Amino acid sequence: PTKVEYNGNKVNSIAIKEDRCMYCGNCYTMCPALPISDGEGDGVAIMVGGKVSNRISMPKFSKVVVGYIPNEPPRWPTLTKTIKHIVEVYSANANKYERLGDWAERIGWESFFKMTGLEFTHHLIDDFRDPAYYTWRQSTQFKF
Repeated sequence: PTKVEYNGNKVNSIAIKEDRCMYCGNCYTMCPALPISDGEGDGVAIMVGGKVSNRISMPKFSKVVVGYIPNEPPRWPTLTKTIKHIVEVYSANANKYERLGDWAERIGWESFFKMTGLEFTHHLIDDFRDPAYYTWRQSTQFKF
């Protein structure tokens, strides 16, 4: 353990051997005070539409809709503003009891990006399908 300066405060931390670092993040789990963020590369992604439940519609993976927002602790103004905007657009346009992901699929992801004003790039939505998707039963929902 060692003392390092983080945002003007001295905090307990651990020493990292840079030449052996694999960027796994385990140092952070051992020492949450570790200042592992870097001002240029540290950020947040926003994902929407995922769900685990089988109720009404099948489970879904979430989709990245914002690939990078700078990490701005402690209040995260850009992140909270973006999430609030997504929720407000969803709230104003979704059907009663419709989940955000179901709404986005109903209107189409292209419309989702237009309505929210979020920038779309081809890197955001993963359309990969495992070949077993078409042959294996993938949920407890029965379809005849």
